[in-house]
Amino acid sequence: MDCCAHEGPDGGDARFDVKKVADGVWVAVAAPAYKVNCNTAIIENDDGVMVVDTHSKPSAARVIVERLRQMTSKPVRYVVNTHFHWDHWHGNEVYPAAYPNAEIVTNQITREAMVKKGLKRIQDHVRTVPAEVAKLRAEAAAATTAQREKLTADLRLAEAYLAEVKALKPALPTIAFEQTMKLYRRDREIHLLHLGRAHTEGDVFVYLPKEKVVITGDAMIGWTPYMGDGYPEDWAGTLDRLAQLDFTHIIMGHGEVAGRDWLRTFRGYVSDMVEAVRREVATGATLDEVKQRVTAALAPTYEKPFSLYGEYRPWRAGLAANIERTFGMVS
Repeated sequence: MDCCAHEGPDGGDARFDVKKVADGVWVAVAAPAYKVNCNTAIIENDDGVMVVDTHSKPSAARVIVERLRQMTSKPVRYVVNTHFHWDHWHGNEVYPAAYPNAEIVTNQITREAMVKKGLKRIQDHVRTVPAEVAKLRAEAAAATTAQREKLTADLRLAEAYLAEVKALKPALPTIAFEQTMKLYRRDREIHLLHLGRAHTEGDVFVYLPKEKVVITGDAMIGWTPYMGDGYPEDWAGTLDRLAQLDFTHIIMGHGEVAGRDWLRTFRGYVSDMVEAVRREVATGATLDEVKQRVTAALAPTYEKPFSLYGEYRPWRAGLAANIERTFGMVS
């Protein structure tokens, strides 16, 4: 199957380009959206399908199910969640509804994070999104004609998201592993790995040794990483363990399929940012001083490669948040 755009019938923000990565392996690359959707990896085996990550809402997951039914008559047997963030598992409920024997898989750390943090954050969204809707409505009413179209579109998407998050029936993983889980099929091995802390405490990597493909969740993405629940000081070491695997293609949590060059760049950014913050903290610099100096130091190397998504995910804003997180951990 070649690359093809696909979106839901309601013309919402669940838009994906489905691209072949290897024999029986595809990625549905999520387009930038008001309520961000993650990428989904699709692995077709002799007896069924594995799906990796399920987006920020059930409607987005249904877009993928519709596409799967066009691709194959085989059932989804496994759904893997790479971590506990909302945009990677809020579509879980769609799969057991569409495929009654589907099992949802992650590691024990991530399942516990879903229970302890993820379920609470669903209720946080229910409480906070109405204010977001009201703000957008007021901004649209006061906007110029040129601004009003986008604000009205965002308002419609926020209202639709609120309706979905209120109706969520969170589907938690039914299988949890510790460090490693391996699935052996007729022509394929699938390794589920916990390599250490990075984007979260429990990041799951999916590795296909024969196809030389690795699926990283948000431990690697196509723009500046979010570190709000992350472990900046551990992250580079986790990526070093990833680099020891034999692969050529990286399906990331967000952004286009990448190769090992992007792993080097991404790892370099994380490592250089942490070391720069440490150096500045050792001098007694304030947080504002650290932000200014580290941004100036890293910009010549990293601003351009991390600015592919421009205003959607601006590098300097992401870096400032990363510095703040790291400053609080190393101070």
